[in-house]
Amino acid sequence: MEQLNTREDLLEAVRGLREDLDRVIAEVGPERMEQPGSFGPWTFKDLIAHLTGWRLVTAARLEAGLYDDEPVFPWPERFDEASDLHEINQWFYETNRDKPLDQVLAESNDTFDRVERAIAAMSEDALFEPGRFAWVSWTDEALGPAVVGGTMNHYHVEHEPDIRAWLAGD
Repeated sequence: MEQLNTREDLLEAVRGLREDLDRVIAEVGPERMEQPGSFGPWTFKDLIAHLTGWRLVTAARLEAGLYDDEPVFPWPERFDEASDLHEINQWFYETNRDKPLDQVLAESNDTFDRVERAIAAMSEDALFEPGRFAWVSWTDEALGPAVVGGTMNHYHVEHEPDIRAWLAGD
């Protein structure tokens, strides 16, 4: 994984991810975005909404760090991120499945904008001081590298191989 030691590293990683995803979206094209069964029960549009949902979490964490506050997550309070991942993913799916494609893509872009704005506005200490926020308890890393690295891994490790295989017709 690339180094995420400076504000510019973080911004470059986020911008690179956006560019990668934009290229894949262009390659898929609108005619295949809502193809049933592309990814199990999900369409490619559903997968974009899923990635967007988790980028909302990244944005919430960064914005909380910006304002020295606790993050507010988009899912109902009854869910716990550590133990309810399947339920949260299902909630993202159900919340987004009936949205028009244009709205899903616009929301995806909006989350990238929010993440970039928060990174650009945060203090170096808020981004890079390990242990600064008690709620960053899942890692020893500082907030910036932890959430940007997690976002990168979520796409590149968990989903990109399946997307590439699907596009190749495997």
